[in-house]
Amino acid sequence: MEKSALMDGIITEAMPEAVGIASEHIANYLNCLREMDYDIHSFQIVRNDRLVFSAAAEPYTLQSPHRLLSAAKAIIGAAVLFAIDEGKLCFEDRITDYFEDKLPPDLDERFRRITVYDLLTMQTGQETDEAFLHFLENPDEDLCESFFRTPMTCEPGTHFFYNNSVPHLLFFLAERAVGRDIASWLKEKLCKPLGIDIIAQYNDDHIYDPVTTVVTADGFLKLALWFLKEGEWKGRQLIDSALIRQACTRQVWTNNEEPGYHNGKGYCMQLWKNAFGGCRMDGGGGQIALILPEENMAVTIMGNESRGDQAVRLFYEEIYSKMCGRPLPENTEGKQILERAAQRMSRAPKHVKPHSPAETLLKNRIWRFDPNEWGIEEIAFDFEEKEGKLHVKQKNETCIYHVGLKAEWGSNLSPFLLEPDLSIQNRIYGPDPEHCFLSGGWQDDETFVILCKSLAAMGEYPFCCTFKDNKLTLQIPKGISAGMKPEAGWSCLKSI
Repeated sequence: MEKSALMDGIITEAMPEAVGIASEHIANYLNCLREMDYDIHSFQIVRNDRLVFSAAAEPYTLQSPHRLLSAAKAIIGAAVLFAIDEGKLCFEDRITDYFEDKLPPDLDERFRRITVYDLLTMQTGQETDEAFLHFLENPDEDLCESFFRTPMTCEPGTHFFYNNSVPHLLFFLAERAVGRDIASWLKEKLCKPLGIDIIAQYNDDHIYDPVTTVVTADGFLKLALWFLKEGEWKGRQLIDSALIRQACTRQVWTNNEEPGYHNGKGYCMQLWKNAFGGCRMDGGGGQIALILPEENMAVTIMGNESRGDQAVRLFYEEIYSKMCGRPLPENTEGKQILERAAQRMSRAPKHVKPHSPAETLLKNRIWRFDPNEWGIEEIAFDFEEKEGKLHVKQKNETCIYHVGLKAEWGSNLSPFLLEPDLSIQNRIYGPDPEHCFLSGGWQDDETFVILCKSLAAMGEYPFCCTFKDNKLTLQIPKGISAGMKPEAGWSCLKSI
């Protein structure tokens, strides 16, 4: 098992007040996210080499593999920087020299002027993500070939456009320059020294897919600290510090004049420039690593959200803008404040009570259903103090599911009612997708809600059981609730 930065001795623990942060401000930040029902999965803060907050939202842990999505661009960029550091690539190299086998016969000659630097800074000369969007629908096609067939709209190196084809070109570029596959290159240069695992899937053609990249929350924090320390780790300089400084410095304006905290302040090298200083790794679903050299600070947020920019804004307003440059007085209640804040991060259903008078009426009752698309035949409920048990007969098989109460989670070795969503926008590679966790509670005396989570998934399945007029109405989600996927609505199944 990989070690955290704390176990590695890279940092030490301290109360937030020791580094000029009030415990209440961290709790207020997490409470703001809770009030907007922000699906946060982990949150960690390091300042001045002191870990002052670190927690995961149950059922996730800090050691659970987690998707990075576009935050992985910075890792692929680092692989290219390592190649530059060893003299195997230069910023000024023309990328077509490495992709002659991918070029169409009618190539626009402007492609031959794209440099490694242009790729790293998203200045390819294209103003469309057409190639990548086509690739998502046709994953067996060659994304590099599609890139070189996508029309150019301006001279390379003159205009920023966020292009999701770029990471694929960058990993091929690194592989072809160093003569090794990207996974072994990253393992040698980054994973082994930092003591982390970086996992991504390969397709049937053995092509590495950056969008599937998985790390743990602790691994994500280590990556943020490595960028913060300008490539140094445990007293060893893994790469020229000037390269990392350059990668973390604004290289191009993003032509986004909208106010706020997201993408209007410029782009670095596969990292975004923050509105309030420093830079960040930033991926879909709210995978954010803030790298803040001026404050000697790294902050990581993982989740399942489309509102990552709001999480960054709230961090600035509730924590960053209120920090002090010197230690604050000791807070005797600080530890309890942070423990409560960490517990409230759980993704268990909110605003529910663990028990209802209806439970006595449900005892020994079996609810039967007409044939339906889910194959659900019978359901029975059995409530105990700390968990509810659901006896489900589905497709001629009977399973007992454990539903945690009081914000606890019940562990189950088979999927609950629905097959797991293994789509590229939801799957977390590594954990068993058949293993699910259930947590529930009573919304009112007639309505019992259940949330189904898996460590192998970004999203969650919410179910609702309503007991009324001697019938059970079961609301079944039409799709996974995920930050990268639209809400799909519900279907209703009523007992006979």
